[in-house]
Amino acid sequence: MTSLPASAVFGALLIGAVLPLVPYLGRVVRIAATIAHEVGHCVVVVPFGGRIRRIDLHPDGSGEARVQLGGVPGGIRWLVRLLNLFAGYSTPLWAGVILVTGAVVGSPWLPVVVLGVVGVVALLFVRNWFGLLVVVGFDVLALWVAVRPSDLTLLVVAALGAAFLVDGLRSLLQVVRWLLTGAPVQTDFHIAAAEMRLPATVWFVLFVGVNGFAVWAAREPLLAVLDTVVTGVRGLVGS
Repeated sequence: MTSLPASAVFGALLIGAVLPLVPYLGRVVRIAATIAHEVGHCVVVVPFGGRIRRIDLHPDGSGEARVQLGGVPGGIRWLVRLLNLFAGYSTPLWAGVILVTGAVVGSPWLPVVVLGVVGVVALLFVRNWFGLLVVVGFDVLALWVAVRPSDLTLLVVAALGAAFLVDGLRSLLQVVRWLLTGAPVQTDFHIAAAEMRLPATVWFVLFVGVNGFAVWAAREPLLAVLDTVVTGVRGLVGS
């Protein structure tokens, strides 16, 4: 476990959790989470023969990853399509979990792997100037964590992980609102509905079910993180 006081880790988590809700700063967090979202789409298709064409990031926090599944064997293309569907909204959430866990256990290498994979893939395939500038900043952060690991980097990682988690949950709540109101939007679930003839709501429920099972499977490290948060809260209340 980290030698940092639980209250310090909790403070970093609290700051990160609030950032997505702050005007302007929330957009910065959203763009960072969008990088992870789009890279998630890319990473799951390449091992099966898919190709990454480009990634675009926009100032409003939106993004688009263009992948081709032509090289994926026909017998598993449906599975790769499902992985591609689930990866987008899942990646910021699980990247956040890994970043927070790395900070809690005091290991910089978990965060370095996550930030490194996201940063390298994004740098290779982002094709618009705004996106490239953002990714360079993201990569500088990853390099700092890798080269100069310290208590400070762990606290920054904890804050970033919490920000990813909160923004990921915010995005899912927004999808729920769109599904309930029938808004004319193009989320991953709506795209899957158009391609595979099941309603977007069904795809969203499957997404929640798969991630719920993953949370149950990873309950031990997640409970350790929760314990640090609870300890931090008790420390602040008692001080």
